[in-house]
Amino acid sequence: MKSIKYIFLILLVLGGLFSCSDDILDDINKNPNSPTDVPISLLLPHAIMNTIHGVSGNGAGTYASFFVEHATNVHLNQRLPENVSTTAWNRIYNNLNDLQTIIGKGSEGGSEEGQFTAVGIAKILYAYTLSVGTDLFGDMPHSEALQGSLNRTPAFDDQQTIYTYLQQLLDQAIADLDKPSVGSIQRFDLIFDGNAGMWKKTAYALKARLYNRLSGVDPAGSARDALDALSSAYASPQEGWIFDGYLSGNTNDNPWTNWQKREQTFAVGKATVDLMRSLADGNAAPDPRAERWFTRINGEFVGAPSGQAQSDLTHSIYSAPSTQTVLYDEAPQPMITYDEMKFIEAEANLRLGNRAAANAAYEEAVKEAMRRASVSSEGISAYTRQATVFPGENALALEHIIEQKYLSFWMFQSLEAFNDYRRTGIPEMQNPQGTPLRLPYPVAEVNRNPNTPSEINNVTIYEIPVWWAQH
Repeated sequence: MKSIKYIFLILLVLGGLFSCSDDILDDINKNPNSPTDVPISLLLPHAIMNTIHGVSGNGAGTYASFFVEHATNVHLNQRLPENVSTTAWNRIYNNLNDLQTIIGKGSEGGSEEGQFTAVGIAKILYAYTLSVGTDLFGDMPHSEALQGSLNRTPAFDDQQTIYTYLQQLLDQAIADLDKPSVGSIQRFDLIFDGNAGMWKKTAYALKARLYNRLSGVDPAGSARDALDALSSAYASPQEGWIFDGYLSGNTNDNPWTNWQKREQTFAVGKATVDLMRSLADGNAAPDPRAERWFTRINGEFVGAPSGQAQSDLTHSIYSAPSTQTVLYDEAPQPMITYDEMKFIEAEANLRLGNRAAANAAYEEAVKEAMRRASVSSEGISAYTRQATVFPGENALALEHIIEQKYLSFWMFQSLEAFNDYRRTGIPEMQNPQGTPLRLPYPVAEVNRNPNTPSEINNVTIYEIPVWWAQH
């Protein structure tokens, strides 16, 4: 028994001699490869890419191509709205969390106080990310969200409240971008190289887009607000939010391209091909974008019918997006373009009865959209001479504007085409299974959060529109 006591005492002494201080123990418990505090210089480019690739591209954006029938799924597996809900939801909230961190760090009292250019950019990206979320799902947790374990069951904010917040946040972003900023973020801004002026124009462009989204809620007011924002948005075709940094390979390539390479899932939607044909006056001048964008099947453009297409992994039955001009690794991803601004200008003026201004903006929008698609001047002239394309100010209708805007969005801006379709019903969709009006909430959110709206499910997403589409 004594020997055991002596051994115990010796161990206590040795333990005292070789024990670590609290500081050393703290250091031992830290993983140097998993930092808990990341500087803005690392967070900002990460958040920019998450916004472009994760929120707008891979997931919600690619699935929206099917919803709006820009493309048709010809893979063996179905692509249903519930298949993408969890991915879209998680990417939106993960990105919002990172952007909230940047805003907190760079604002007054933050650990990197004074980085107002970064803060302004983060607020624009936050507004964009949250707008994608609420446009897809409707009501969402926001005012009580992003608190981690402090609140695991946040309340859902109604979409109208979120839309008010989005405009307020963009106003804050513009104010932040006007402030003197500490340091330079040129190397960390993957879009405009730290150009605060271009980010301000992007904020105004997003404001115009969001105001115009409310065309069915407040037709005249939304038109006036959109036109006011447009006066400070992109002023030429050389300006716009277009990401042109994807690389060759399977890691950093365009997300639509990556999915096509892996699964050969995209064929050209029949609705898109049919619309192009309907706008060709006697087929005398077919849309020259079809030749650039689509492959031919036995000399013809063959669209795949949504909801009933055959599997076609070899793309021998239906036309596919070109791997040379559309789905190639380095394909740029447009987020907001100058021609979209002109389409919004045309629509807003048409709602206000300003037909001459509407027609002028519409015609410029069509021409610039075709130039962005690398159509020749001769091709543009032949196409726009058709009355089905340029009907003149007295005959110009909303259908002309939205149909051409729909084509201009093919295929990397399907989210916006999806939003336009839900608020206008243009163009006509062909899927016999119907077009979803929103995404269902993820199963995990339904099970975890009792505040999740119970009326939204895999059936009612075809019946219950989001707030701004209730007209």
